[in-house]
Amino acid sequence: MTTNTVTSKTIFNQIQQQPRKERSKNGLLHFVAGGTGGAVGVILTSPLEVIKTQLQARNANLLQVGKPKFIPTTPYALYHLVLRDGVGGLFKGLKPHLIGVVPARAVNFSAYSISKSLLNRMGVQDGPLLYSTAAGAAGCTVAIATGPIWLIKTRMQLQTSLKNFSGGTYYFNIFHCCVSILRNEGVGGFYRGLGASLIGVSESVFQFVLYEGIKERLTEAKKRNPEKYPYPSELSTIEYLSAAAVSKLIAAVTTYPHEVVRTRLRENMLPYVMPKYTGVLQCIITVCREEGPKALFGGMGAHVARVVPNSAIMFLTYEFVLDLANQTSRLINRFNNSSSNNNSSN
Repeated sequence: MTTNTVTSKTIFNQIQQQPRKERSKNGLLHFVAGGTGGAVGVILTSPLEVIKTQLQARNANLLQVGKPKFIPTTPYALYHLVLRDGVGGLFKGLKPHLIGVVPARAVNFSAYSISKSLLNRMGVQDGPLLYSTAAGAAGCTVAIATGPIWLIKTRMQLQTSLKNFSGGTYYFNIFHCCVSILRNEGVGGFYRGLGASLIGVSESVFQFVLYEGIKERLTEAKKRNPEKYPYPSELSTIEYLSAAAVSKLIAAVTTYPHEVVRTRLRENMLPYVMPKYTGVLQCIITVCREEGPKALFGGMGAHVARVVPNSAIMFLTYEFVLDLANQTSRLINRFNNSSSNNNSSN
């Protein structure tokens, strides 16, 4: 009993002191890691996601009625959302968001990992070209596969007790939302805003390229100081968080208008009434003409306040799951080798 305990501690300590092996490129593992990271991030940042979506809508000005100039829009809108709809209003659309984000993030990370592996086999070296191509393929796959879920999420988030804010059918739950869209808009209704989503893939591409680039820069900096960093490929939690936050912040701000366009295209509408926005370009022109270019950045404060911590949480959880799987695999292998050696000596 004592011998086994000592052996276990010794093996575990040896593993902790060794550099990490190259991570598994198993698609299922990256699927689970990406899905877990996405779910955790969504739950913790749901209130900001809801108010961001509402501030992107065509009647967003109603959320700011009576707001003093010195009070920021996001906290003011959040406060009045709770007054109108209660604490539950902060989590509108959470169910479809979770239903969508787990497969979306999982597919995104697994497709990105698989694409990188395929490109490596084709002779493409790690770098901006590989990162952008893999991220683009993953982003397009996610946009097409999960588009209907995001439309339902947006419709549910835009429902509020504020008078004249949202029109069309009031959805009681996800099932009622699906039936109503299918009856009033047909199958194509589930893919409203898909064009903007595909354009939005540029954000994911930009983010992944920046994320990988920042990690490479950090690793190169550590390699120049081998005495202080004996294992330069290992990044700390703070370094992972910083890389994720900085890359997401830059990508989110530079590509933000597509978010507003996508929300406008997905907004609910009265049955058999011609929608105000019919396409990406038409939506941009209409918004700029009627509300000014500034409207294309509506809700950006809430967006930035949400996506930076959300991205950091998502990537950190993703890296943690991969490291946990790697450590577990190494631990099992060491125990198996130890058991084999003991049996051989006996």
